[in-house]
Amino acid sequence: MKVLFIAPHLSTGGMPAFLLKRIQALQQYSNFEIYVAEWKCYSMDYVVQRKQIQELIGENFYSFLGDKNAQKGIIDLCYGKEIDIIHIEEIPEGFDNGNPFNPELQKELYNNKHPWKIIETCHNIYFNPKEKKLHEPDGYAFVTPHHLYSTFKDRIAKKFLIPFPIDPSIQSNKTREEVLDEIGYRHKGEFHIINIGLWTSGKNQGYALDIAKKLYDKYGFTYIFHFIGNQAPNFKNYWEPLMGDIPPNVIVWGEKDNTKDYFRLADLMLFTSTWECNPIVLKEAISNNTKIMANNLEHYGEEYSPFISELTGNSFIDAHNLVDVIHSPIKYSDYDIGNNMQTFANNHIEFYTSLLNEK
Repeated sequence: MKVLFIAPHLSTGGMPAFLLKRIQALQQYSNFEIYVAEWKCYSMDYVVQRKQIQELIGENFYSFLGDKNAQKGIIDLCYGKEIDIIHIEEIPEGFDNGNPFNPELQKELYNNKHPWKIIETCHNIYFNPKEKKLHEPDGYAFVTPHHLYSTFKDRIAKKFLIPFPIDPSIQSNKTREEVLDEIGYRHKGEFHIINIGLWTSGKNQGYALDIAKKLYDKYGFTYIFHFIGNQAPNFKNYWEPLMGDIPPNVIVWGEKDNTKDYFRLADLMLFTSTWECNPIVLKEAISNNTKIMANNLEHYGEEYSPFISELTGNSFIDAHNLVDVIHSPIKYSDYDIGNNMQTFANNHIEFYTSLLNEK
């Protein structure tokens, strides 16, 4: 089977991370021939997943950045490589922060005269298909139950839930002491808290900084906060004012390609997002047996409830609770270990095959 993933961009974030994991799983557990077409790029400074995807698929990576003939190029790619499945890694009408993916290309791609089947995945919790959908795909591959049971429940296309996997193989092979040495710390009894994600108002790093400041005022350098994630220019209005008042116990690392090492040193992950559609970083924390403080958002359902110590929205209370969580025994809970990389790959194989077998 030949699969083409079309991505609106690969400039770091949850969507590129999900695509990377799809490719890793399918390469490991299938004989699929995988292609990726990139539509645009916000910044070549923030392309950790893009580089990893290029390394995995080599010459099967196609970029249409600034290509005036992109519409013809993608159609020619589909026919030239005899693509069976086109998996669009976002809802086309929601590409590029709400600006539609080329309408003429949509019209051509979705023409049923073509031999391929089309699958869409939505990574936006607020997308409203009733208002914006122009074309119906052959199937939807959802990353969250909220889309399956709420947002897209009335769509006629075939639906399949394929959540991000629990993958213990992402754990660092370094010791905590080795990581601390590499980043310039010698462990002297400090406790380390990590925050991972693109700096945006939705990710809400300002609240994490507020907690860090309260702990510094009370405990000095006992609790060290590490912020890993890029500060993209299109979100500068959010993060730039925060940089003027960084507490001394905070290190802003920027984007890193070795986040697994930071999980190794972490006593806790503080995830302050207030609108996350599919919190991949929570799955990564669970995979690393890392304690979590986060907002347990309504659309998560009960998926993360066994693992999260919930934020209250009051930074004084949450600073106090963070200390308690760090010093409490880790809360091990049973989770669906069946949701591993092989199951993740098998879900794709099953869904893709079922669509191809439909007349």
